Amino acid sequence: MSASNLSGRITWVSIAVGAVIAAGAGLYLTTYLQSNHDCVQRLRKAKQKYRLLLSDLSECKGILNYIDSELFPRAHELAKPSSETDARDVEAKRRELMGIGEQILRLMEKIDGVAPALVIDAAGLEPWTEHDVDLKQDAERKGLGQVLDLAGDIRAIRKSLIQKAERRAKTIDTLKASIKQPADQI
Repeated sequence: MSASNLSGRITWVSIAVGAVIAAGAGLYLTTYLQSNHDCVQRLRKAKQKYRLLLSDLSECKGILNYIDSELFPRAHELAKPSSETDARDVEAKRRELMGIGEQILRLMEKIDGVAPALVIDAAGLEPWTEHDVDLKQDAERKGLGQVLDLAGDIRAIRKSLIQKAERRAKTIDTLKASIKQPADQI
């Protein structure tokens, strides 16, 4: 073989190897960008659901503040003993307190409807991912560990609101029980 022939083959081999390397790098880059894009899209969906649930919880907090500022003073006023009460007044007071209790119950149902698992589901993860160590590690490897933090935030806010609403409901029940029948009705 002559030197020019060998030089030509080396050039063609170099070009072929370079093309294979470039194609491999392009394929790797495309795969990486596609997986990164999927992760970003799933994270975006989870954040949208998080904001929606946070908005619902904020609305529930506003309702609870309304109950505290408007309805609770009225409930305490109704439970105060008065010297001139007849059976109809007592029944009317109890009904009004039951109405306040119903509003608290509806609030608790609304809070209960805000499920942290919806954030996890929006990211395309299994709802029990938080509780399974392997699934949790897999989610963190995929870059979706932040979704679990968002669900934890929703859970903490929800728990706080439920506890406050339960305390209000117990107070209303106590006030309802404290309303006495008139002496001639006993």
